[in-house]
Amino acid sequence: MRTQMSSSYGSRRLSRGKAHAGSARWFRRYRWLVIGGWLALLTVVVWTLFIPAAPGPVATGAAGQAAAAASANAKAGNLPAVVLPADDAVHDKLTEWWYYSGHLQTNSGEKYSFHLASFLRRGTLTHTVFHGSLLDHQTEKRYTEQARTAGNPSDGRLDGFNLRFGDWQLQGNSEKHQAKMTGKDFSLDLQFVDKNPPVLHQAPGTPIAGLLDFAAAGKSYYTSRPRMSVQGTLTLDGEQKAVLGEVWFDHQWGDFEAAKLRWNWFALQLTDGADIMIFELFDRQGKPVQRMGTYARNGTLSALGDDDIALSSSGRWKSPGSGVSYPLDWTLSIPSKGLQLQVDPVIRASEFDARTTTLNVYWEGAIKVSGSHSGVGFMELSGYEATKEAQQEQPAAKRKK
Repeated sequence: MRTQMSSSYGSRRLSRGKAHAGSARWFRRYRWLVIGGWLALLTVVVWTLFIPAAPGPVATGAAGQAAAAASANAKAGNLPAVVLPADDAVHDKLTEWWYYSGHLQTNSGEKYSFHLASFLRRGTLTHTVFHGSLLDHQTEKRYTEQARTAGNPSDGRLDGFNLRFGDWQLQGNSEKHQAKMTGKDFSLDLQFVDKNPPVLHQAPGTPIAGLLDFAAAGKSYYTSRPRMSVQGTLTLDGEQKAVLGEVWFDHQWGDFEAAKLRWNWFALQLTDGADIMIFELFDRQGKPVQRMGTYARNGTLSALGDDDIALSSSGRWKSPGSGVSYPLDWTLSIPSKGLQLQVDPVIRASEFDARTTTLNVYWEGAIKVSGSHSGVGFMELSGYEATKEAQQEQPAAKRKK
């Protein structure tokens, strides 16, 4: 037995020696190819992580002057002012999104509402996400669709944006926009026009119109077109319908981390012509970061601060899909404008499950406004999934003056 073991061991050593010699000969023969391959891989990694991207095309005319001024301000350590339509375009920033939400109706009076958005995220890798939803107010059936692609699907224009991927398109230049999407059992093909000047949101006392400070989460530029006229076609279960209505458009960009925030966002279109945006932000532990808003009517803007707004919710809705609980049944008061409003969802089950694209869930849906004034709008509640366990033990949140 010991002899057999010794013989077997010697055979294994001989086999390993031959294999080692063969590997050495192979490496000597192909060593430059191996070394070259590793050097090429190292170059790609270093280039991706540490070398800045090549500069994009140079703007000319008014757009070029605006870009040059913004660049000079940035180099001087100043934050540049918003310049449109140049700032409608894609920015070289960490986070950016373009967002449409609004109410539609047919000539026969059928009512629908939708949201359609594109999110561009830059980091070690760049990717773009598209989200869309449609609510049939007659049946209360909700349709959703989403997609994600690597890179930046913009055509690089400098005086607007044109983001295209598959059946998705969001395109805008100043006051004229269009958007298309196709999902399961529904599609939208819409054209927008705005006769009003854009709104640059600004907290009271801040120096730059259109720039918001999110504290530790960073800074964000934020512009809107609160009441764009829209017409186009909606296809639902194979039936095409002509639709028209009024839509709220948002554009935000900056070096900010949305994942560090929880927020309640309200976009209200009142029947008296007033457009109101309320933005209430918290960190993920529930500590207030900022509460502000904008009141726009007849071309006049009023910046609203925390002391101008009383906001509370009296109910909740828990998603059966994600288990996240969202505050609903809101009361909004703006005494300086004579507003005492009740804000209710058209349907409570309006969660958008984006865990396959942006890795989160959020409540996004149409709202109806009553009280001292009537109107419609949209509401977004985001960032609640991080605290869903704590929410199950607490009553609905209330924040009043």
